[in-house]
Amino acid sequence: MDKEMENPGLVLSSSTITHKEMTLEDVADILSLTIKYDRNNKLITFLCMLSAYTDSSQLNVSFNAPSSSGKTYMTTEIAKLFPAEDKIERSGASPTSFFYSEGKIDKERGAKIVSLERKILIFYEQPNPELQKRLRPVLSHDARELHFSNTNKVKGTNRAEQTIIRGFPSTVFCSAGLQLDEQEATRAILLSPEVTEDKLKQGVHLQFKRGANEVEFDAWLESRPERIALKERIIAIREEKVGDIIIADPEKIEVRFYKNFAKLQPRHMRDSGHLLKLIKAIALLNVWQRRQPDGTIVANEYDIDQAFGLWNSVIESQDLNVPPAVLNFYKFYILPAYLEKRANPEYAENMDAGFVGLSNQELGAFYLREEQKTLNDEHLRKQILPQLVASGLIAIEKPTWDDGRSKHIYPKWDLPESMNKNNKNNIGTGGGGNNPFDDLDDEIKKMFFGK
Repeated sequence: MDKEMENPGLVLSSSTITHKEMTLEDVADILSLTIKYDRNNKLITFLCMLSAYTDSSQLNVSFNAPSSSGKTYMTTEIAKLFPAEDKIERSGASPTSFFYSEGKIDKERGAKIVSLERKILIFYEQPNPELQKRLRPVLSHDARELHFSNTNKVKGTNRAEQTIIRGFPSTVFCSAGLQLDEQEATRAILLSPEVTEDKLKQGVHLQFKRGANEVEFDAWLESRPERIALKERIIAIREEKVGDIIIADPEKIEVRFYKNFAKLQPRHMRDSGHLLKLIKAIALLNVWQRRQPDGTIVANEYDIDQAFGLWNSVIESQDLNVPPAVLNFYKFYILPAYLEKRANPEYAENMDAGFVGLSNQELGAFYLREEQKTLNDEHLRKQILPQLVASGLIAIEKPTWDDGRSKHIYPKWDLPESMNKNNKNNIGTGGGGNNPFDDLDDEIKKMFFGK
C-alpha cells in the first residue's frame, strides 16, 4: 500500500518523513470529534500545550468558569493527544508538595533538580493560592533555573532542602472560581468555555453517544485517521527539538497590536508576549514548511493573521483582567437589567442623576426570567461582583434615593464615543420611557448583547 494513502497526514521524501501543511481549521475539525463548538478556546488550549515543544515560548492558559461548563473536559480531551511522558497532571497540590516531586539529586550543588523542560503542566483544580504565588517566576520565565528553599522535617528535626526548577513548561489552570489575582491573570490567557444552548445540546448528544458504549466509542475515536495523524504530528514536532522561532517584521505586528487599545497599560507588556507566543505556536504546527535554507524557523503571514484572529477573540476580557464568563455576565444580565429598569419612567430621572442603580434582588429577578433558574447570591457577591468592581466595569454604592439599606450596582462601562449616538456616559442610551435599546444600532446591540 502507498504510504501516503495509508496515513494521509504524512508525505515521504527521499530522506525523511515530512508532514503536510496543516491549518488551524484542520486542527479544530479533529478536536471537534469530542469537543463541540468552542473553536477559539480549544485552539488556544491546544496551541498552549503544543508550545511546550519550543525552547522558551511556552504559553499559559487559565480557564475560569462555573462548574459543569466544560473547562476540565476540554482540557482533558486535548491533553489526550499529547504523550503521557510529556504531561504533569495534578488535581490539586499543596504549596510545598509540588517542589517535593520527583527529581534528580545533584550532589555537587546540594540540590534536587526538577526538570520542567518541554513539559505540559496541567492543574485540573485550582491549586493552592500560595503555590500559584510560588509558581509566578516559572510562569513568567524569570530564569531557566529557579532556586527554591523548602523546610522538610526529617527524624524530628527541620532540615532546609534546595530545589532547582529547570526549564519552562506550558501551563493550563482549570478553576471554578472566578476571582483572579492580577499577578496570575496577567501571566496567562484567560478563557471561559461557551455555554450556548446549541453547544449544550451537542454536548449532551455526545455524552449519550459516548456513555452508551464507551469501549466502542473510544475504539472508533482512536481509529480515526485524522486523529492518529495529529498524534503522530505532535510527536514529530517534539522530536524536531525546536529552539527559537523567528518573527520577521515585528514593527508591523507592533503597529497592529496598538490598534486594539486607546491607551497602553502596564499589562500590555505581557499581553504582547502572549500574542508573539501564539504566533510561534501556530508556526510550530508546520515547522517543516517554516524552516528556511539556513535552518532557522520563521513564522509567515498566515501564522500572524491566525494568531491575531485568536487573540482578538479574547482581547476584551484580557484587557479588563476578568475571565470571559464574568464579562459575559455583565453584558448579558447586569447591563440589560439596568437598561430595563432605566426605561421605567419611575426610575429614569433618578438613575440618570446617579441616585439609584440596580439592586441584587432586581438582578436576580431578571436572571430568573431569562434563564428559568435562580441566581446564586453568594456566587454573585463573592465571585462575580468583586471582579467587575476591580475591573472598573461597575461601582457598588448605597443609593441616595429609594431604599438606601442595601447597596446598588452602577454600570460604568462607557461606549466608545464613535458608537455613542447620544454622547452620554455609562451605556449611551436615552432616558425616559423609551425602549432601552432604541438608541443602539444593530452592531452595538450585537456587541453588547449578542443578539
